[in-house]
Amino acid sequence: MASKKTIKAKENDAGYGSGEFSLAWNVDDYRTEYESEEHWDLRRSFMVAHKERFDEDRLVCLAQTFVNMEFLGCKYPSETMHLVAEMSKEIAEEFRRKRDQRLKRTFVSASDAAEQRAKGRSGTTKPNQLQDEQRGGTNPYSRERQCFGDGKPIDLFEGLRFGKLILYLDGGRSCLRNSCAISHVKYEERPCKEPESTENTKYSEILVNNEVIAVGQGENLKEAKIAAFKQALFLLQTHCYSIKLNASRQTIKVEKTINGVNINVTKESADSLGGPKLDETNKGYRMMRLMGWTGSGLGRQKQGREEPVGYLLKTNRSGLGGCNKPNVNLAKFRKMIENYVKSDDMRDMQFEPTFSKEERASFHKIASKYGLRSSSYGNGESRRLLITKKANHNTILQEVLSRRNPKFCERYFVQVPMQKAHLFPGHVASLDLEGLDD
Repeated sequence: MASKKTIKAKENDAGYGSGEFSLAWNVDDYRTEYESEEHWDLRRSFMVAHKERFDEDRLVCLAQTFVNMEFLGCKYPSETMHLVAEMSKEIAEEFRRKRDQRLKRTFVSASDAAEQRAKGRSGTTKPNQLQDEQRGGTNPYSRERQCFGDGKPIDLFEGLRFGKLILYLDGGRSCLRNSCAISHVKYEERPCKEPESTENTKYSEILVNNEVIAVGQGENLKEAKIAAFKQALFLLQTHCYSIKLNASRQTIKVEKTINGVNINVTKESADSLGGPKLDETNKGYRMMRLMGWTGSGLGRQKQGREEPVGYLLKTNRSGLGGCNKPNVNLAKFRKMIENYVKSDDMRDMQFEPTFSKEERASFHKIASKYGLRSSSYGNGESRRLLITKKANHNTILQEVLSRRNPKFCERYFVQVPMQKAHLFPGHVASLDLEGLDD
């Protein structure tokens, strides 16, 4: 029986592995079946480089910490981050250099493809496209499906408590009702029968598929509903996939100027630009404060609206109900939107406030004709139009989790249920829920 090789721990091992530890273990035993080549190569390089410095358990933990910092941007105590940064300096630099070269090749290929489409030379079927068609795939963003074990495609919903229910975190407290409606799951929110509400304490409950999943209480019905919503959201996120739009995603900004039309890219999308909040500088705010207002909704049960009624500033001399003709060449913008539809670009197209109300109305009609979603945000001179490509929730999950499509990954955040965390360890972090209880 071969004796185990041991080595004396070095003094600069951050206090771990005092004494001697064994080197008789294989780094490759720690590769998991769901781990990508890029992810594993980086983790393996880290462990191989420091195998004689740390004991097995400590080194495996440090390697996982390193890839979490590099791929997911995770934060740890400063002492740990400094140690990992020192240990991974050369490894990380080499990895980033190779990644930059790979990205440059990708951008060049994408540019060449775009040029070929513009010249009308893209009539030939690409090999990977032909493979997708032979497999029966119809999704234009399709790539090789991620498989584990015996090579069968992953069933994302196998064994989940609420089946194929997918949460789309948008629209405040209505997000649960909307998500259930899309997934054809019965959802109900109602006052509790047991325990029974009293004059000072109200109870509310939420049911999914006739099962009570949350009960909330508060001084009034609104507070009770909010408490029940928070409980239900926490439970459903534990058992269901959650999708949230990236508020800082890239958006195509179209702006009309004196010299023509400018098209740029911005990370300030119209649907994430909230209107200015009232504060002490507003006269009405100060008057309401003097009368005892605390900032919540009006009414005996504080059930009223919390923001003032908006207004629309009229900037032309046409009568009420009048309609001015657009001042832009609609054919040009129709062609622009048509090209956008034919591309694989998932970024939104945002028309700035420099376009008139009549011009935005025309763009709404064009977008509807091509099956796009169009919504307006802001008031008066801050009104913007956002045109978006439609993607169902199942497609988003497949593109982000199974195919790792960068166009979808940049646009959507996905959190997986705990039952699937071992398959997708990079998607277990909780999503930002700010504003969902409004």
